Amino acid sequence: MAISLGISRAPTIHSVRTRNEITPVLRDLILLQSKFEDLKFSLIYSAHSMCPLIRSGRVEPEDFWVNCQFLRGLGRCDYFEVSKNVGVGDVEPIIRSSSNHVSVVRNIAKILKSCPYFTLTKLALQSDYVVVTYPYVFVKEFFESLFQERSMAEYSLIVDEAHMIVDPATIYSYEIPGLRVRAAIDEVVKYLGGDAVIEEFLIKLLKVVESSPANGLRLVDCNGLNLDEELLNHIATTALEVKKTVLKELLRRGVPIPLVMGSKVAITKVAALLLRLVDGRFKLFTYRYGGEHYLVTTAVDHEVIKDILSSYKYVVMMSGTPPPEEFVRRAVGLEEVAYVDVLELGAKSPYDNIAVLLTTQLTSKFEVRGEEIYTLYSKYIDVVDVLIRNVKLIIYPSYEVMSNIVKYLRRGFVERRDTTIEDLLKSLNRNTLVHAVAGGKLCEGIELTRNGRSLISCVFIAGVPYPQEDDYVREVIRRLALKLPVVEGRDYVYNLNASIKTLQAVGRSIRSEGDSALVVLGDRRFLYKGLRKYLALRNFKLIKGLEEFKFYIERLAKEFLP
Repeated sequence: MAISLGISRAPTIHSVRTRNEITPVLRDLILLQSKFEDLKFSLIYSAHSMCPLIRSGRVEPEDFWVNCQFLRGLGRCDYFEVSKNVGVGDVEPIIRSSSNHVSVVRNIAKILKSCPYFTLTKLALQSDYVVVTYPYVFVKEFFESLFQERSMAEYSLIVDEAHMIVDPATIYSYEIPGLRVRAAIDEVVKYLGGDAVIEEFLIKLLKVVESSPANGLRLVDCNGLNLDEELLNHIATTALEVKKTVLKELLRRGVPIPLVMGSKVAITKVAALLLRLVDGRFKLFTYRYGGEHYLVTTAVDHEVIKDILSSYKYVVMMSGTPPPEEFVRRAVGLEEVAYVDVLELGAKSPYDNIAVLLTTQLTSKFEVRGEEIYTLYSKYIDVVDVLIRNVKLIIYPSYEVMSNIVKYLRRGFVERRDTTIEDLLKSLNRNTLVHAVAGGKLCEGIELTRNGRSLISCVFIAGVPYPQEDDYVREVIRRLALKLPVVEGRDYVYNLNASIKTLQAVGRSIRSEGDSALVVLGDRRFLYKGLRKYLALRNFKLIKGLEEFKFYIERLAKEFLP
């Protein structure tokens, strides 16, 4: 329905959170082409992932674009040179015959010997419908790099996974480890002979990073670091000088072009992260995870989202767990909002296919955390793992809680901060117990199916996924308090956020009308009124202890689950 609406209001940009979500839209567009014969469409995701020269390893976007521009300027990228002469008629048959977004890119490089990004960009400028990942919609510089001289106001916009607007950090967040800052200092000295101003600043910044707390984000006082726009621009200019010096040296040494394209320097990422601070609605934070320290620049004001969405001529926001209308109006600031509930239009509710148990013995509330409660959680999860077939998805409120519980189970696939969906898929033959963090890639980005049916039989929410009360959360609440009562702002930040993360996790288990699944709400706080008003999980069985839990799990495994 959304795609048909987008076609009727063309030209339209359809934005998805991850590149894996492009493929379902692509398939629908290929089918619709039989009805709309003149329909032209294209797709774009991260250019560094589309580049045929990047064959192994990972290169940051900031590094990639400087590498790409540098080599293109010298005429050293054969794929780009070919793409100059590729016509739209050459590309469209490849798209129609490809099964997914990855094969489109591979086939353009293999068959046409052309750069997939620039070839699909050329098609995008002539298309009625363009499928892109979030940055090309929500970051103005990315939009302008893709659509060139065109204005956002010329396009209609479809936003998939629109519940992301509840938390600005899920859309606008840039992170580097503290080791990058140290490496950036060394690069300035090695390649440019030093720069006293930048070295002094980065040394101060490194000290701040290395004092970051073990839990939560801590706000960095940029005034105390004497960080202003002039210094930011100087860092950016210096980063470019370092990068070009490295690239020239690699070419002088005769390093193969693919290795040159994949080359990295730390200061480019440092500069990109800091440049976001030119916009006062972004703040700099530090945190510690394990033995590593990190820097994060993230948006703390929903106005950033409002400014972007209000720039398009027409916007459709889609989500299985949409934020309420009053949030969009009052917190985000978008006034002209109309809600359409597909259930009212006859769609089948996924909640008809789930059984819900709420365990009152469990809670991940901070005050009661300790080995006793972690052990108890592991016993409940063990029951689920032993008695229920297929995949069991266990969702934790944080990495810390997850690690403290998993150490008692000692089995299953455990999400890390750098985990990819591909990592999980490779492990499924060995693991049917999957441990993931609420709001992460595996909680919201996976679709584990076989022949259209879900492989997930149970979703266990091991604690209410409230955001940790740290400097980031306090800053967001402070910004909301400028336009909302504090109580209302806190309700959105805590209860709405936790409810959406919970429902997103639940939604992983029901992917077709024939699926059925068990949902375990493993925290007595799910009885709180503030949470229940947002949750669609109304009818649940209260479970008071482990033996009662075993009884119902055995019964549901036999009578309800696949």
